Amino acid sequence: MLLKREVPTKSYSVNRVNQLFASIFSFLLVAVSSEALVNGYRQLEYLNPVVFWASVIALLVLVVGFLVSHFVFQSPLVFFRSIPVFTLLLLITWPLHYDPSIILPESFKPWMWWLLGVSAIAAGTSFSFLLGVAYIATVSLGWIALRISPSGGSGELILAIQDSLHLFVLASIGTAMAIALRWQAAKTDFASQNLIATGVKSAQSQALGIEQARLDSLVHDKVLTTLLIAAEAQTPDQVELASKSARDAIKNLESANASANDYSPVTQVSFFEALSNRILETHPDFEVHLEQTNDSPLDERVSEALTEATLQALDNSTKHAGRATTKRVSLQGGGKGLKIVVSDNGKGFRPSKISKDRLGIQLSIIGRVKSVGGRVFIRSAPGEGTDVVLEWSPSV
Repeated sequence: MLLKREVPTKSYSVNRVNQLFASIFSFLLVAVSSEALVNGYRQLEYLNPVVFWASVIALLVLVVGFLVSHFVFQSPLVFFRSIPVFTLLLLITWPLHYDPSIILPESFKPWMWWLLGVSAIAAGTSFSFLLGVAYIATVSLGWIALRISPSGGSGELILAIQDSLHLFVLASIGTAMAIALRWQAAKTDFASQNLIATGVKSAQSQALGIEQARLDSLVHDKVLTTLLIAAEAQTPDQVELASKSARDAIKNLESANASANDYSPVTQVSFFEALSNRILETHPDFEVHLEQTNDSPLDERVSEALTEATLQALDNSTKHAGRATTKRVSLQGGGKGLKIVVSDNGKGFRPSKISKDRLGIQLSIIGRVKSVGGRVFIRSAPGEGTDVVLEWSPSV
């Protein structure tokens, strides 16, 4: 059941809760469907066989489809919603299921009863809030109407109401528990999302500070040194040395000024240093290796996107890698481009089976890097660890 609430882009905890709930539901679905089919087969002498076997086939298709979509593709939402729709159709069309020429025994209870509870929970946890509530109320009231009708065995009204209340309470409790777990998981995801966002801002601010310190150092080391040499120059050789020093200082200042006039004064040097500091602060179990760098200017949007993608890759490794013994980040600069590699020797996974709802990978890593013209490569296999490669250059 989905309430109107902001959805975190980092959905690791919510996905874990959904997958756990789907696993529990799958076993419940198999058990309840088996019981319903056994009771339906026992009632076959009172039923229309054509309609019964058509319903059995449809139910089996939905159950198998749910199991495959969950355990193989990890995306069972379509079947989660199809099961309650099928059960509602059974409830509405039940008069077509029995032979009106046969008198039903007093103990007769339509076999679809055993499907109502699990279907109501599926509706409550997969439909929107209002639609889920409407479904639970509809099947609860619909069961009363069916149970006291001739096609439902002409049961007593009080017993039908008791069954209906049992169904309503069961579905409501199951739905409420699922909502509570999802909300708590969403709070965890929001906390992770905010932590990464804070890390991005911190790294960006630190990179600007490092770059400013580098420029200040340049002024001190080059300009002031040149002034001191010029002040002491007396011989022709000293004058020539002062002149050369002045030309070098002017050239360096012009280069620094060109960087400062870009979109952002951040360079590869300051970016890598700030990112290294942030990684060691938030993920001290990772080794950081700075293999190559230069003073090429780096657009602020690029540095921000690469920082977020790197921190998200680190977060994913921490949560999914298991007992990895080696974790490292490689920072490489080449020309005006750069490469960041986040590696671990953990349990790995199949990149081809990344679910579309894995927003941490799809949005915060791949989407963020692509938004600034970069590329992402994920190399992984079960038992062989994972390498997340982020590449960016003006020509990519």
